[in-house]
Amino acid sequence: MRRIVVTGMGAITPLGANVETSWSRLLAGRSGVRRLPDEIVGDLPAKVGGVVSSLEEDPEAGLDANAFVAPKDQRRVDRFILFALAAAEEALAQARWKPASEDDRTRTATIIASGVGGFPAITEAVRTVDQRGVRRLSPFTVPSFLVNLAAGHISIRDGF
Repeated sequence: MRRIVVTGMGAITPLGANVETSWSRLLAGRSGVRRLPDEIVGDLPAKVGGVVSSLEEDPEAGLDANAFVAPKDQRRVDRFILFALAAAEEALAQARWKPASEDDRTRTATIIASGVGGFPAITEAVRTVDQRGVRRLSPFTVPSFLVNLAAGHISIRDGF
C-alpha cells in the first residue's frame, strides 16, 4: 500500500490569510462572518457572509496578493485562483518542499477539489457580452474562471 503524507498546510479564510492566524483567531472565538456591503447583497434577505479580507482591510492578516502574483498577472485570474496560489505557497513553505530534480517534480501532485470558481469573472463576462458584444471579451476570460485552473496555476508556477 502507498502512503500519502501531509507535511504542510495552507489556508486562506475569512479569519486570516494563513493557517496560524486563522487557527488562533478561531481558538479565540472570533468569527469570519460579517455584514456584507449593500452592493453585494442588494435586496437579498441574507446580509452576512464570510469574505477573505485584503491587506488593506486587515493589515495584520489580510491577503497580500502582490506578495506572490504580479499585479498585471492578477488581472488574468479570478480571486479563487489567487487564494489557491497563496495557500499552496504556504503549504509548500511549511513542508519545506522545493522539488529540485525532475524525479521529485513528477512525484509531486497538485490536487484541489472545488465545485465551482470564478463567479465574479463569469458575471463580468456576461455583462460584457450583454453590453458590448462577444468580441469585447478578453482571451483570458475563460481561463480566468475555470475551476481546474486553480491547480493548473499552482502546477505551472511550481513546476509539478
